[in-house]
Amino acid sequence: MEKVGTQPLSSESTLRLDHLFRSDHLVTIRDFFAMSPELHLLIRHQVVQVFAIVDANVIQGELRWRLGRREKRDARSGLEEALDAGVLVLIAPNFLKVEIEKYLPAIAYDTETTFAEAEREWEAVQGKLHFYEPFSRVCANGVVDPKDLPYLNASAELGLPVYTRDQDLKQMGAPVVWVCIDTACRDHARATSVTLGFTAGSTFSLTIGAEAVRAAIRGMRALYEAFRRQPAWLQLAVAGALAALVIHPRSRVKILEVWRDVSRSAANLKGPLLDSLLALMKEIADAQANAHRTQREIESALPPTSKNASALVYARRICVVAEIPLSSHEIVRKMRSAGYVSRGKSPEAYLRRVLRKSGEFIELPGGTWQFRPASMLSPLVNC
Repeated sequence: MEKVGTQPLSSESTLRLDHLFRSDHLVTIRDFFAMSPELHLLIRHQVVQVFAIVDANVIQGELRWRLGRREKRDARSGLEEALDAGVLVLIAPNFLKVEIEKYLPAIAYDTETTFAEAEREWEAVQGKLHFYEPFSRVCANGVVDPKDLPYLNASAELGLPVYTRDQDLKQMGAPVVWVCIDTACRDHARATSVTLGFTAGSTFSLTIGAEAVRAAIRGMRALYEAFRRQPAWLQLAVAGALAALVIHPRSRVKILEVWRDVSRSAANLKGPLLDSLLALMKEIADAQANAHRTQREIESALPPTSKNASALVYARRICVVAEIPLSSHEIVRKMRSAGYVSRGKSPEAYLRRVLRKSGEFIELPGGTWQFRPASMLSPLVNC
């Protein structure tokens, strides 16, 4: 009879990192590394996060796929998976709701579904978007399509490109993302989740391992100090017992037998363990290659953006996505993570001055900030 543990590992029992670290887990993994600046430095150039203003035609395409071409009820499009993973973050002007609701009956008719089904899918998609009300109003003189103005204004105020299929926005001067980046963002999320998930696990294990080693050293040192404090006769007795244990033939034979059993078990497991280790290494290498490839694909599809965006633009973007009041400390931290470089000695004090002067934010008790309701803002007209 074969000993337990000597059978080769089957493909079904082999650990798959892509099953362990799914794209959905990327948000949690990224939050783990964001717990400290030192950990964040490990991943700051590895995770692509695309922020964009989304046009109604992209959302219409998503709804038509969900209602007309999706084969399984729980299947997700590349767009949805990328949104769930946080690789793609889409912001929409409130006007998008008006546009989509206007076309919902036509979408339901074209996909041979009911209006109630179309409404249900639209509600699900809305929950994955962030909505923003632009405060500026551009005069319609020379504008190709006035319905595109909310997207153009949101793009300018948040310093973001527009994810669209509409050529009019490009003619109106908006930076646009033409290429369908849904699949690239989804694949990047899958690959990065594996690489960072493994890194997070290793980091946690090393941290725990290092602490365990330190604890063991402290324990041995304490044991040694306690031994030294014992009477001389007790120290001599213990030393004599240990010497007898090693010198006595039967004890020595028993120790050698235990060592041989351990060595034999390790030799029996070497084959399957080595195969599993090699498969694991290959999966990590493939995931790293896919993460780099998709990162290049995504970055090549993005239009050039200004690197001199103001603190107000960064603050707007961060607060829109957060959707909850944030402290000035948290806003500054997120601004730094997004690439903002402050030249002042007190970034938080400067930010508070900017937010107060803008009139777009309300300072709440406890030092947190949130957007002022759009109804309280006077529109800025640019002709």
